[in-house]
Amino acid sequence: MIRSILLWILMFMVLVILHELWHFITARRSGVKVVEFGIWIPPKIYKLGTDKKWTEYTLNLIPLWWFCKLKWDEVQNSKDFFAKDWFIFAKFWNKLLILAGGVLMNLLVARIIFTTVFTVWTKPLSVLSENAIKLESQSLLMPTYSYLEKAWLISWDKTEVPLVIDMIAEWSIAESLWLQTGDIITKINNTDVNAWNVGLVLKENIWNKIDILYEREQQKTVVHGECEEDSCILGIAFITSGALYINDIKYPIPQAIWMGLKEIWAQVKLTFSALWKLWKNLISFNKSKIKWSLGGLTWPVWVIKFGGNLLEAWWPISYLAFAGLISLALAIFNILPIPALDWGRIIGVLIQKLGKIKPEKYFIIEWYVNTVFFVLLMTLWVYIIFKDLSVFRWINIPLMG
Repeated sequence: MIRSILLWILMFMVLVILHELWHFITARRSGVKVVEFGIWIPPKIYKLGTDKKWTEYTLNLIPLWWFCKLKWDEVQNSKDFFAKDWFIFAKFWNKLLILAGGVLMNLLVARIIFTTVFTVWTKPLSVLSENAIKLESQSLLMPTYSYLEKAWLISWDKTEVPLVIDMIAEWSIAESLWLQTGDIITKINNTDVNAWNVGLVLKENIWNKIDILYEREQQKTVVHGECEEDSCILGIAFITSGALYINDIKYPIPQAIWMGLKEIWAQVKLTFSALWKLWKNLISFNKSKIKWSLGGLTWPVWVIKFGGNLLEAWWPISYLAFAGLISLALAIFNILPIPALDWGRIIGVLIQKLGKIKPEKYFIIEWYVNTVFFVLLMTLWVYIIFKDLSVFRWINIPLMG
């Protein structure tokens, strides 16, 4: 665990530094003053130094992020509104380059990593259930079994293994239908199911009502449920057996470059599909859907645990592939149209440009909006950390129920 935590800190530090470093470099080249380049989030606990262009390098208290503060985030007096090195007076295209650069850097890092691991060799980091998403995952690092078959990367003995429930998730369809551990599901909508084909059968019934035939103590019972709009997950774990072998993922360099681009696109589709489902559940006013979605939010603690499992089970190349996914996640996170994030600030720049709003008026509004959303994002981050700890360390948090 200590090794996993240290590697996570190192990996995340490098990825965020690369992101913020691009903001730093493009701002300097555009004539915008960088007021501070900070390790972690204020309050400041130590000043590391100041360079020739009066940029402070600081160590801060809250270990959540790194940041690059431009001469934009705070104004000491009214004269600063008209200073030549203030961000808001930079040329329009320079503003876009400064703000978008961090995302472009993370995308570039992800592409380089994916090309490298596909050239050397890797294995899928996780295999998704067929019914987890409406679309087919065309990711090599997070594929479905059916996609692995299409790519000729899997071989197995599809012995018909009975579908015996091993675990049931809280607030799931299975729990709402009063299914229990040890129940044997034999049919769904009159189609025979087993441990190998249940995902495909459920995927065919997305948006539909489902009739589940199961056996309990040699008695057969039918229960009726309904699948969600974009997935059909019962919320059960079951034991599988049979020979299963996933081939190494390895390509010549030209093909690896192409597969790296496809991986980025596949991960973007998977991420936005998950975000869309999360958003719909949160605004559904359905208590079970909201709690299920909030329970699914995860980040730092889960990442450390998952990364540790990769190091124990496979080779460091798998951890490198995982770093590529984190870099891509940082890029996607920052293109969400939320104030305080890069893309939210780009939208602000566009609003000021198109609306021809005076900088001094625009700045006051923008500063307050960004501050509020920054606090909300950090609060969400802290909530996710403690929620993860409650799962992995069995800590009881009242907010979780």
